[in-house]
Order: sequence, then structure tokens, then C-alpha cells
Amino acid sequence: MSSAVAVRNLVKRYGAREVLRGVSFEVPVGAISLYLGPNGAGKTTTFRVLAGLERPDAGEVHLLGRPWRPEVRRAVGVTLEEPRFYPWLTGVENVEIAFRYRGVPAPRNTAREALERVGLGAAAGLRFSKYSLGMRQRLYLAAQLFPGVQLLLLDEPTNGLDVEGRQQVWRLLLDLAQQGVSLFIATHQILEAERYAEHLVILHEGRIAYQGRYHDLAARRRLVLRVDRLEAARSTLHALGYSTQTGRRTDELYVEASPEHEPRVLEALTAAGIRVQERRLEDLEELYWRIKDGMQRAAEAQA
Repeated sequence: MSSAVAVRNLVKRYGAREVLRGVSFEVPVGAISLYLGPNGAGKTTTFRVLAGLERPDAGEVHLLGRPWRPEVRRAVGVTLEEPRFYPWLTGVENVEIAFRYRGVPAPRNTAREALERVGLGAAAGLRFSKYSLGMRQRLYLAAQLFPGVQLLLLDEPTNGLDVEGRQQVWRLLLDLAQQGVSLFIATHQILEAERYAEHLVILHEGRIAYQGRYHDLAARRRLVLRVDRLEAARSTLHALGYSTQTGRRTDELYVEASPEHEPRVLEALTAAGIRVQERRLEDLEELYWRIKDGMQRAAEAQA
């Protein structure tokens, strides 16, 4: 089994609106893979198809190396959108019901263990109606931590959590990954991708903008400089063969140069009498928007 998730030419329409437009990607086994995109990009729709809650109009889905079948779902945990539990039951009772449905042995004890893992042990006897949004998110995750889980499909699992809650969830997810559980996590939080992603799939307006290792994408980040003489800096770097682009600030310059070229770039600017006031690498948010803008220009050119 080479892929935990494999999607080929996935299309999903709601009436005349095409939400997924020939989406294809793979998620490696045992990795932390993030599905990154803005709200409305089609991430939740993708997850609903993967979970078997929506039928695609075209395309194929394989989970854990096998075509989608109900029996495959026995090894797959899924969280989607707003958690839904019985409000009059306690946290542990709700998770116990979920585990009984899956045929988990000793479901009450296993449910308590799952609640401890997500930091809800002290709230196990509290009715769900009394849970905060953050507690509900963690309870939803606890209900997917059944014995034998091999793949977790998590849609915005840290939504509604404070900083401490997010860190607690991520510590758990990192621990699960070390145990060999494959994680595919939808998020619009770019900072989470920078901190935790091993593999990254970027979705923009129903199309894949990037898929691959996070470090391969990070290697495409440009050098960003603040200089005192912008046009002179551009001319100097163009003479050396470097492409440049002005930034959001009037004194900011994006240079098509990898980190190992930084000494040469700085040396050339210094020799030309240009003062570099600040230097950094393009962050993932800036790179994301550059990829998005490139897709937009390509779409307009084809129109």
C-alpha cells in the first residue's frame, strides 16, 4: 500500500455549480498531510466524498490501497463540520455509543481512555450540552480514536480551540503519526501547515494548486529584501540574471533566488552602494497567494 488516500479525476457538482473540478492527489501512508485552502475551496466536499457521504459525479477514490467500500471505513476515522452528539448524554456515554457501533470491545473503558487522550478526562461525566465549542471539537476527535484506526480524515480539527487546546490536539496528532496512523487534515490555517505538514495538498476553487512534500514547496520560497534604492537594486540583480518583483511595500523586493544564493545577492547590492535594511524568506502565505495568482492568470489566458 503506497497511498493512504488516492483520488483520481474527482468531480462533484451541486446543480450547475461545479465544486470539485477534476481533482487528483495522493496522500502517503503514515504521514501528516494537510489539505490547505480557503473556506469555500471544496475541502469539506472532498472529505464528504472520501467518507462516503456524497457520491461523486465522476472520478475514483481509494482508501488504504482499496476502492471505497463500507468495510474499508472500519479502519477510517472521520470528523466533519459541526460535531453532533446526544446533548442529554455525557461525553463518555456519547463516545461509548460510537465505539459500540464499531464493535469495539469494552467500549466504556476504551471511551474513557480516548477522552483522556484528548484532555477531556475530567469532563467525561459532563453532559454534551454543557460542552464548549472547543470541548465538542475534542470529543469529536476522541470518538475517532478507536482501536485499529489506520487513517484519520479530519476537517478543521482545531477550529474553535484556544492556543492551549490547539497545541494539545497537535501533540496528540503527532503522537498518532508516530504510531503509524495516516493523517489527512483539512485546514485554512497556513501556520499549521508551516509547523506540522510533511505532505501538502493545496486546493483552490475546486482544483489542485499543489501536491507534494512540504519541504519541496518551501524550497520555492523567494528571497525578500527591503532596500533603500528599489530601482537600483532591481537593475543590479537583473544584470546578474535574477528576476525580481516589487512587494506590498514600496521598498520591498522579491528576488527569484534560493537561500544558497543569498550571499551573492547581498554582496552585489553592497558593491552597488545599496543598503539592505531587512532580509527574509517568503513565507508560506505569500507563496500560497503566488500559486493562486498563477492559477488565476492561467485560467484567464485559457478563457
